Amino acid sequence: MNKFTVDQLSFYYGSKRALTDVSLGIPDRQITALIGPSGCGKSTFLRCLNRMNDTIPGTRVEGRVLLDDQDINAPGADVVSLRRRVGMVFQRPNPFPQSVFDNVAFGPRVLGMARNGNPSTNSGQVLADRVEASLRGANLWDEVKDHLKKDALSFSLGQQQRLCIARVIAIKPEVILMDEPCSALDPIATLKIENLMRDLAKDYAIVIVTHNMQQAGRVSDVTAMMMLTDDRKSGTVIEINDTQTIFTRPQDRRTEDYVTGRYG
Repeated sequence: MNKFTVDQLSFYYGSKRALTDVSLGIPDRQITALIGPSGCGKSTFLRCLNRMNDTIPGTRVEGRVLLDDQDINAPGADVVSLRRRVGMVFQRPNPFPQSVFDNVAFGPRVLGMARNGNPSTNSGQVLADRVEASLRGANLWDEVKDHLKKDALSFSLGQQQRLCIARVIAIKPEVILMDEPCSALDPIATLKIENLMRDLAKDYAIVIVTHNMQQAGRVSDVTAMMMLTDDRKSGTVIEINDTQTIFTRPQDRRTEDYVTGRYG
């Protein structure tokens, strides 16, 4: 079952077309990897899935992006609700300059999730429980449970990235987008994030942009290959399939050249 269905998506920065006729399905509770050479629109496409490109003046979308059969770009669509349902983890860890606890609690506080709709609820305990559950979900609790008041920026980059993942899952999204989440990390921290992604895929649809072919092969269930169109002016998906097929029996020669290192 697809969580997202993208149909003939084209995206423009002003008059410049960045994506052309992208169509694919993103399955629920699986990891979909977006691969392809730099500049082919992978990150732009990722940001289309939670409308982060809306913050850039002059952008325009054509086609449809359906989240559970609802067009996220339809007139009147609730962007705040969309971004709660579709969380984002960025290339470099970006914790707030606050404590570990306040980082994870930020979203639930803003969204009023601490009382679970019941005014008589002990909101402090509910919030503390949610922070702990989110840190456990990010495989970070044991490392920070005695340091919840410590500045988040004092931790290693790998721990900061897992903290950012905890901050995302604290608001109980349905989809997690990851834009090269390991590119700034050392191999040990990268392995921890990859293992975490596999754990999270039991509960979330995950979409990851990566330039690391070994990483795509290790963690993803489905892989979409993106390239520039023939006029080299915009990006599109040239092939999508289960990851094993993409890496061992690709249908498009350009995919084979890319995943084997002959191109890109």
